[in-house]
Amino acid sequence: MALYNEEMSLDKITHHNDSLESSHLNPINEIAFGAISGMFGKVVEYPFDTVKVRLQSSSNYSISTVGCIAQTYRNEGIIRGFYQGIRAPLLGACLETAILFASYNATSHFFINHYRLKSDRELPLWTKCVSGGFAGFTASFVLTPIELVKCKLQVQNVKQSGPISTTTSSSSSSSGSPKNIYSTVIRKILANEGVSGLWSGLSSTLIREVFGTAIWFSTYEYMTQVFRERRIAKGGDENAENSDAELMFSGALAGVLFNFSTFPVDTIKSNIQTNDFDKASSSLLKVGKYICQQPGGMRNLYNGLGITLVRAAPANAIIFYVYELLKRNYG
Repeated sequence: MALYNEEMSLDKITHHNDSLESSHLNPINEIAFGAISGMFGKVVEYPFDTVKVRLQSSSNYSISTVGCIAQTYRNEGIIRGFYQGIRAPLLGACLETAILFASYNATSHFFINHYRLKSDRELPLWTKCVSGGFAGFTASFVLTPIELVKCKLQVQNVKQSGPISTTTSSSSSSSGSPKNIYSTVIRKILANEGVSGLWSGLSSTLIREVFGTAIWFSTYEYMTQVFRERRIAKGGDENAENSDAELMFSGALAGVLFNFSTFPVDTIKSNIQTNDFDKASSSLLKVGKYICQQPGGMRNLYNGLGITLVRAAPANAIIFYVYELLKRNYG
């Protein structure tokens, strides 16, 4: 009997360890799935993001979202107006999302192994917040220089002829090849500020990404769990996957909450990266104070919020859906 119990205990331990091993990550898959999902999301959100950055960075605080869209389309067209500088952020989206998902899942699996759980479904919500925050911290160092170049290119046409007032005439910086445009912007940053200039706005990016990504992942995980528990309560299979609609809704809500909660910090970051503040006056607090002192007051911190939330829903729904789809079929 004692031998039988000992064998049973050994079987349980072996089964538990097998469960942990079966849930181990494949780093290559995580990176690839994250990169692909990030690319899809960026293509959807980029035109909206261009308008958002222009509204955030403009000194014309009375311009409306619709007015910005209309003038951008009329004076620059779709490609030059709304997709200016997309190559850098497209690469950035691949890197960022790959790092986010790989870091998040690696940290989650640390908690799974630490608490000897069978899956991430058993993890408490706070561990998912911590995992998300760590993922955002890691991604910030890659994301900052890419967003810096992106933001400068997004407002380049505007600054050539005044706030939200563009022309169709070509300039030396916009008539060259995309490769030359990027290299020109990067060379200018390096010449004026050195290598450290590529990480201008890092502090605001870190704040946005650490807190925002914690909200992003925990919201998504919480909502998918709510849908799962509701299905089980109705007598459904507890091992069944969430439906496509549930995944996309969870992703959309995660994106909206991420952007809403971090938008003032993002506005400050955009201004640091696109306006000519000297180093002494480019701190997070000083730039935030400067923005609030302009006509419109604190509302200036929320310029472009509407269009940001509009693009956040479909873009993040696609990011999470594509990631889950790839993981189900190829993970």
